[in-house]
Amino acid sequence: MIRRFFRWIIRTVIIVVVLFAIVAISDYISHRVQPNSVLAVELNGPVVERGGGGVLGLLSKTQTALNVLRNAIDQGAKDPKIVGLEIKVINPTMELAQAQEIVALIQSFKSHGKWTAAYIETAGESGLGNTPYIVASACDEVSLMPQGDLNLMGVQLRELFTRGTLDWLGLTPNFASAGKYKSAANMFTEKDFTAAQKEEDEGLAGSLYDQIVAGIGAERKLSPDAIKALIDRAPLNADVGLKARLVDRLEYEDEFSERVKNHGGSSHKVVDYTNYARASLFTNLSGGDQIAVIYGEGEIQRGGEGFDPFSTPDSTSMTSDDMTEALKSAREDDDVRAVILRVNSPGGSMLASELIGRAVELTAKKKPVVVSMSGYAASGGYLVSIPAAKIIAEPGTITGSIGVLGGKFNVSPAMQKIYANTDAVSLGANVGMFDMWTDFTPAQSQQFKDEIMRDYQHFLKLVADGRHITVEQADAVAQGRVWTGEQAIKFKLVDSLGGLDDAMAAAKGLARLAPDQPVGIIELPAQPGLLQSLSGGKMVASLTQRPTVRIVEPIIELIHAALSGHAMFSAAYCPVVPML
Repeated sequence: MIRRFFRWIIRTVIIVVVLFAIVAISDYISHRVQPNSVLAVELNGPVVERGGGGVLGLLSKTQTALNVLRNAIDQGAKDPKIVGLEIKVINPTMELAQAQEIVALIQSFKSHGKWTAAYIETAGESGLGNTPYIVASACDEVSLMPQGDLNLMGVQLRELFTRGTLDWLGLTPNFASAGKYKSAANMFTEKDFTAAQKEEDEGLAGSLYDQIVAGIGAERKLSPDAIKALIDRAPLNADVGLKARLVDRLEYEDEFSERVKNHGGSSHKVVDYTNYARASLFTNLSGGDQIAVIYGEGEIQRGGEGFDPFSTPDSTSMTSDDMTEALKSAREDDDVRAVILRVNSPGGSMLASELIGRAVELTAKKKPVVVSMSGYAASGGYLVSIPAAKIIAEPGTITGSIGVLGGKFNVSPAMQKIYANTDAVSLGANVGMFDMWTDFTPAQSQQFKDEIMRDYQHFLKLVADGRHITVEQADAVAQGRVWTGEQAIKFKLVDSLGGLDDAMAAAKGLARLAPDQPVGIIELPAQPGLLQSLSGGKMVASLTQRPTVRIVEPIIELIHAALSGHAMFSAAYCPVVPML
């Protein structure tokens, strides 16, 4: 019996060793890169902050995950076997700040003495194409399909005003806001621009326009006046783009691919960036110093389950439960030396924002926290960033919107139009204050405005304390006004301009780690496993959702709230959506 048991143990050990050897060999082969290789990137579909870059590499071909892209290009820049980078810009959708971060990655890659080439199918088709072209223009040479267009047509901020429609329907908006620029409710309360909203949008559009002009001009070595003249002529066909030196070649994708394979007269092996960046089975097994990167993406909501079909391109939302749990995990992990909070959110629930902000504050008391702002970090997205030791934004980041709003609709007039009526027995003077069948009474309206103002003063105090300015200084740049990162740095709302790599350098410095010291990266909140994603429907949604047109998201949010049994609209939200 004992011999049989020991033989079973020996056989089991041998099987485990053999399987381990097979896995190790497979892992080595899958990560082996031949000398003289070219890293290949295809940008297609929405650019999202985070994708599944694990061992299985479950990444969608119709979206681009910035974390995976960043990892691949950073590794490729330092890898002597990678000699070049090809980027195919097919049909991506992204914010200007995200395009600027990809440009910085390309520039860093080039700084290692390596060549880059870009192919554009078209920069805009029946729409604007500034951001796809900006990414391509950062490469040494740019090719455009012969029938492609260059729709470099400037910047537009279009606002939607539904007050006339609501009056016709019989829906009465009861809203209040703190901050003359806090304009999210204007969609419901106004029939046209207010003077403050027009001023805000003009300032924002001007900053974004100037960044686009300067960025393209610097990469293509053309004067700002030349770029502005081309913008006013756009849309531009391929021949005009070639003559204007916006592109270097007109060729089809197959011609571009063949040329890249033989770039410089050498034969190159092309390596897909998603395979190149795929995590090894043995990554981070040794432990050691780590930095936690916590992703806060999408509309801020109270509770858990960060999946929202009304929200961001990958259908996620920033939930208070997920974020507070992730921050707690990071601050209690002794191996985590610093935390980077990656924010890409227009805000949302005031209460949820406060809960997350408190978790950031508690974490910042134990270890350094650095905020890296992506496309949006406004309103509630700015509030959660305040406790950080350092805030870094891209020039094109939409941030600020420091203000508070809230309110409800009275649906009773609309119901009476279809001969429906309702009545109630009520005890308590204000029991119907948030009832969607009544207007605020004058006393309730004043009480609600006072509460909104108290929340705003609290927001200002957080900003003043966190940014080391006076409440008066905070109020002067708040008032619900939206700024670009380039503007925000002038008002001390952010500390410096840059991307996640800059945030990583800042986090290392604050944690007293050497700039070149290798550290492990922990990405939080934890992503669901394959079976959980499939069983919950999240995998399908992540792969098929297209970006919601955020100009109508306040309306969608109202419907969402109504279906959830809530009469109140989100109190810390930024609806500004530049067309780029």
